[in-house]
Amino acid sequence: MSATETQSARTLGDEFARLVTRAQEGDRVAMTTIYERFADAVFRYLYSRCANVTVAEDLASDLWLRVVERLPTFRFKGEQSETVFAAWIFRIAANLTVDAFRSRKTDTVPLTDNIATRTRPPDEQVVAGEEHEELRAAIERLTVDQREVLLLRFVARNSNAEVAQLLGRTEGSVKLLQHRALGTLARTLGISRGRCD
Repeated sequence: MSATETQSARTLGDEFARLVTRAQEGDRVAMTTIYERFADAVFRYLYSRCANVTVAEDLASDLWLRVVERLPTFRFKGEQSETVFAAWIFRIAANLTVDAFRSRKTDTVPLTDNIATRTRPPDEQVVAGEEHEELRAAIERLTVDQREVLLLRFVARNSNAEVAQLLGRTEGSVKLLQHRALGTLARTLGISRGRCD
């Protein structure tokens, strides 16, 4: 990284740290900015863990409540970057999903008042549902570390560097876990992977 890139990253980190400080002091605009920056990625992550929109929405609500409650005690350790803060949020999200699975008594899916209209023919919906379940089952067979890397990388849409920071690993180990996970998924699903030489 060049000196200019390092200075630019430091400036962005300082700006983000100031944003967090303002939110800690009760600035609603700052808190809204933080929410807007992370809400979609966190929801995708939660949904990928539970595969139920209603449960994911409930978990997201709980997560943001915890963020607001715990924000005054959050401290940047060393580096004042957005990634450090993201790691804190995703750690809360991971803990919430673990707690939710522990306390879940049944596998029933709650019914909602609004039933979505079908945009595809029923036979296509069945095939898509079967493919989704097959992929979900294959992902569940991965190691915990491989699963977390894939969820953070492809569902929450973080870069390898961000995933490394979030999981406290090196970027190389994240790439290795990702490579092995994708290979395992391909074998499990019977997909031939092309080589990129």
